[in-house]
Formats: sequence, C-alpha cells, structure tokens
Amino acid sequence: METELKKKNTLRKIPNDPILIVEDKQENSILLESLCDELGVKHEVASNGEEALKRIEDKKYSLFILDLMMPVMDGGAFLTKLKEIYPNAVVLVQTAIDRNEKIIEIMKLGVFDYILKPIYPDIFLKVLQKALNYCYLKNMEENLAKIEDQKLRNQLEWLTYKETIRKSDSESFEKNSIHSLKTSLSQGSGIGAMTSLLDMIDSVKIQEENFYKVDKEILDLLLTNNRITKNMLLGLEKLLDLIDQNFEFSSISTKYILEKVKELPESLNSFLMSKRVSVTLPIFKKEYKLNVNLPLLYLAMEELFLNSFKYCSPNSQIDIFTNVNQSYFCITFKNRMIEKPYGGIPEKFEQLVIQPFFRIYPPVENVSHLEKFGLGLGLTAVDHIVRKHHGLFFIHNANDHTSEDVSLCVLAEIFIPLI
Repeated sequence: METELKKKNTLRKIPNDPILIVEDKQENSILLESLCDELGVKHEVASNGEEALKRIEDKKYSLFILDLMMPVMDGGAFLTKLKEIYPNAVVLVQTAIDRNEKIIEIMKLGVFDYILKPIYPDIFLKVLQKALNYCYLKNMEENLAKIEDQKLRNQLEWLTYKETIRKSDSESFEKNSIHSLKTSLSQGSGIGAMTSLLDMIDSVKIQEENFYKVDKEILDLLLTNNRITKNMLLGLEKLLDLIDQNFEFSSISTKYILEKVKELPESLNSFLMSKRVSVTLPIFKKEYKLNVNLPLLYLAMEELFLNSFKYCSPNSQIDIFTNVNQSYFCITFKNRMIEKPYGGIPEKFEQLVIQPFFRIYPPVENVSHLEKFGLGLGLTAVDHIVRKHHGLFFIHNANDHTSEDVSLCVLAEIFIPLI
C-alpha cells in the first residue's frame, strides 16, 4: 500500500502531509476516506472539532475536509479556531445548504471551496484534486521563499567581493574567460565540430580534375554546423547590443507578465512531449506594477525555460512559480536533475555560470538551433537583462521535498523590484 501511495504521489501534485477529515458520521467518513485512497492521499479522521483541534497540536496537515454540522464542536467553531492558529490553512467545507447567501457566508470564513451534500464522487474528486494542486504550489512557494531570503541576504556580500576581485585580479579573470571561450568553442555543434568536419573532408576528399568529391552526409553536417555557428555569432552580437543599448521601460502589471509566462512552453511543445516533461504554470492572484521592458524580460524568461528543459530529468516536470519577497517580484524556474552525469549547479559554480563563455556541461544538441545565445552566453545574457531592470538573478541547486523521495533540483530565480 505504501509503495502504491508513493507511486501515485509521484504522478500527481500531492503534498507529503496527510489530509484531516473532520466528520461525525461514519458512513460519510468511510466514503471520503475511500475517495482519498483513490487519489493516493494520506488521511486521518476526527469525529468533531474538539478532537480535530487536539490533533493539530501534534501534527501538521496539508488540507482539511470539514463538515459544518457536528456535535461537541461544530465545523464553524473549529474553522474559527483553526484560522487563528493557521491563517493560511486550506479548508474544504461540506454542506447540505445550497442557498447563495449561505454559500457566500461560508466562503467568507476563508475556505478554499465547498462541496454540496450528498457527495458525488466525480465532483468531489475534481474539487479535491484542485485543492491538492493548490497545496502543492503553496508548499513549494513557501520553500522557495526561505531559500530566496537567504540568497538576498548573501547578494550584498557577493557584490562587494566581486568588485574586490575585479580590481585585484583582473588578469586572472581575463585568463579564465579565454579558457572558457576555448572550451565552449570546442564543445558540441558549431565551430569545434566544423574544424573536425573540415579535417575529415580533407582526409577523405577525392580529386576529380578541378573538383573535389566529398561524401554528401559529411557536407550536410558541415552546412548544419555552419548554420549553428552563424547563430552563435548572432548571439554574440545580440549580447553586445544588449549590454550597450539603453532600453525603454514602462509600468506593466504582473498579471500581464503572467500571461506571457504561459506562452513559454509553446515553442518547445514537441520536445517536451518527446522527453515526457510536463509544465506547471504559476498561480498568482495579487496584482503589482513593475517597471520593465517586456520583450527584454521575456527573452530572459525564454532562456531560463529552455535551460530548465535542456538539463531536466526525463519523465519529470518544470515548475514555474511567482511570489513577492522583500519588495521584489520573483519568477522562479525549477527543474529536477539527474545527479549523474549532471550534478546541477554546485555552490562553487553559482557565480561562475553567469560569466561569459563558462559551461559546466556540454550543449544539448537537439535544441541548439533554438538557443538565442550560444557559446555559454545564455545565463550571462539573463544576468545583464535582470541588472538592466535593477534586479537580481540567482541559479543554484536545491533539494526538492515536495514528494516523498527528496531529489536534486535547480532553481533559476529572477527578482524584479516592485514600483
């Protein structure tokens, strides 16, 4: 049973903590338990509000399914006390009353949704899955907020250190950049592959009068790599323009930015399907204003989404989250990593990966034609775009605790100041 639950939890967005069913009638609680089992959700039962309060003293629950009419302590009294202890508790209320004014009154108590009695399994399962998805995203955002707080505190120290290094060790920095460029040019498709192909052509060519005869497959590879090389050079030109140009910024709602985020998977749909990767898009109800250049910001988000796809595990998901942290609007891209051969981005490389031409891993060939910036310049471009917005950019490893098996993931985070 435990193995089966773990399998279901991996496939669905299900929190680790159990659900607490607060229901006095045994026949109803048995039905609710069986429906929870169908979704693979851990659950416990309390027969009234007083018993439920005792349970939350010792244990954490992801979600509460609450009957309003109960003896000892009814659902309304329990809900009031629950919200005093856990203001953000996610609650589903069962009620037999379908009058609009009563439903509005119930929703004002701070519940996530309501379920009309008698319970219809199909409707209940849809409402429960929606609530579980919300709990999963809320839990992930809380974990991200803790990580982001630490990253923001460390940023000032890093900027001071970086300026010291720039002044005292510029020769070493230039040397490292040249070494990184050499590595980028020699890896994967592009210039490195072209030199190898030209050597191959030179060794197998057959002279016929004033012409050389060359295998078509080799020449096709050379032409393909020529196109990739042109794209790399175009990326260099784009990055230089990006660094030098003064862009215009305007006040834009976060709601509109979220609409643009939803467009990100479109260009990668076929690749996502072939790798069996799903995408979780953000849910963000509040609205704020940011001073941004939207095409420029979208370019940075495209680069981070592509980067997440390139190095994510097959049969996994890419999660995109948004939240507000210390007067910044944060957009986070999260992907699970295969620890071998990839190990994500170890702490010692967190600042190096945004330097020009630096790569930890070789390029991913099947999407190299989609890259706006080759040669290991993608994250450098993102960093410059974010700094143009007076923001912050981080990319680093984290442990994903949202499923029962803790796994390695990479978080790429953009922080843009609120107006």
